[in-house]
Amino acid sequence: MPTLKIINNAKVLVYFNDHPPPHVHIKLRDKRECMVDLATFEINGLVPEREIRDVLAWIKANPDFLYDEWQRCNP
Repeated sequence: MPTLKIINNAKVLVYFNDHPPPHVHIKLRDKRECMVDLATFEINGLVPEREIRDVLAWIKANPDFLYDEWQRCNP
C-alpha cells in the first residue's frame, strides 16, 4: 500500500489488488478513512469533505499520476 502523498493530517494511499473503479484512499491520523473515485472525485466514507479539502484539491490536480499508480498496483 504505497503512500503517494501526505498533506496535513492525511495520507493518500493506493492499495494493491484493490477493486475497481480506480480510486485512492485517504487515511487520517485518527484512523478514519474514505475513498475518492478518480473519475468522478466522489467521496465514499465517513470523512466530511471540509476536513480533506486540501487533499481533494491535490487529487484533482494530479489525476493522471494517481490513475497510473492505481494501474501499477492493480494490473
